[in-house]
Amino acid sequence: MKRKLYVLPAFVLVVILFAMTTDRDGQLTSHAAVTPVTPLTGSALLDDWGNRFAALGTTIGENSLRTQIRITILQLAMFDAVNAVLDGPYRPFASKPASAPGASPEAAAIRAAYIVALHEFPSSQSPTIEMAYNASIESLDASQQAIDDGIVVGEKAANEVLAARERDNRNLEELTGYTPGSGPGVWIPTPSGSPNPQTPFLQFVRPFGYDEPSRFRPSAPPALDSRTYAIDYNEIKDLGRFSGSSRTEDQSATARFWSPSASALWIANIRSLASGKDLLTAARFEAIGIAAVQNALIAAWDAKFTYMFWRPVTAIRAGDTDGNSETKGDPTWTPFLITPSHPEYPAAHTTVGASALGFYTAWFDTDQFPLEFKGLNGMIRNYSSVNEIHAEEGNARVWGGMHWRYSTEVGTAVGSKVGKYTATHLLKPLD
Repeated sequence: MKRKLYVLPAFVLVVILFAMTTDRDGQLTSHAAVTPVTPLTGSALLDDWGNRFAALGTTIGENSLRTQIRITILQLAMFDAVNAVLDGPYRPFASKPASAPGASPEAAAIRAAYIVALHEFPSSQSPTIEMAYNASIESLDASQQAIDDGIVVGEKAANEVLAARERDNRNLEELTGYTPGSGPGVWIPTPSGSPNPQTPFLQFVRPFGYDEPSRFRPSAPPALDSRTYAIDYNEIKDLGRFSGSSRTEDQSATARFWSPSASALWIANIRSLASGKDLLTAARFEAIGIAAVQNALIAAWDAKFTYMFWRPVTAIRAGDTDGNSETKGDPTWTPFLITPSHPEYPAAHTTVGASALGFYTAWFDTDQFPLEFKGLNGMIRNYSSVNEIHAEEGNARVWGGMHWRYSTEVGTAVGSKVGKYTATHLLKPLD
């Protein structure tokens, strides 16, 4: 059944600024100053809808990693819509609908976003989505015919992307009533974390651009009685502890800088690099980059829930039970930063970061380029090479007390493969 659109009159698409002044009789009078809304295009239009999806996910209270799957579908739908209208020289994700000459690519992208939003979020959010859609369409600087033609293409493109993602496991239920395992090496819920592991369904989600979540699964983590494990154990036992550590203030600052969600940080970075690009280029850049981030999360979760390896906070408190003569337990050991509530191996931060950087390396055809990165609370750091960021992101997870060194290195290796594969197989140039 076709949904009714609540078309807003043009006069509501302005910013009303009320200023209170006094007239000749000393009475307060309100005056309205109006500023026309600037139509969004390029990456600004894409990011506007990406931010709307993030806000909708927060409103309904779903896990942000699930919302990011929906955002990836959004980005691919907007790309297919724009690629079709502009007859771009790229393979679509799902389809390339025929487009009338002169159709508005912005209208196509907006309509695609709207269709995906209505499909992905509960009907309770439909009024919010309808109002956002109508406001976006009304602000466009294009003829009605161009807008109407773009809408036709955007709707077709979005529906084909949604059809391609049917039964991809993104809507599997969260795990409740979890019964943890036991024994040396086995993950159990960590202090200050959820009693249930975080988003275990993610390990089953079909990736974007290939079918098997296990495609890039690494080999098992080091044995507990190995020299590698002992070295990593004693490093993080010192540098990653909350107090009494030899960690420097700079190292502590680095751990904090990289502490927010890795996927949120890297998606923001991808969007920042797309700024200023034309609509088609920005749509392709963001779609591939955000898909690379999502594929990295899927690969990390596949390995995490395959190996179910314990976190340092668990391992160090039970160090006398691991069978390694070079490790000594400390039942009071506490990490510098709170440990996330999911299994340890591999480190998701380095997997995600390396995937984004693998995409950048393929896109820019170099691993040496300046990169401005925003971390915790918008703090900014500047880097000059991929390896420089790999090293710092890995160090941050060790210094924060959350990941073994080996896990960060394996995450980097896995993520690099995921990012480069996604960049070279998704939305490829036409032959």
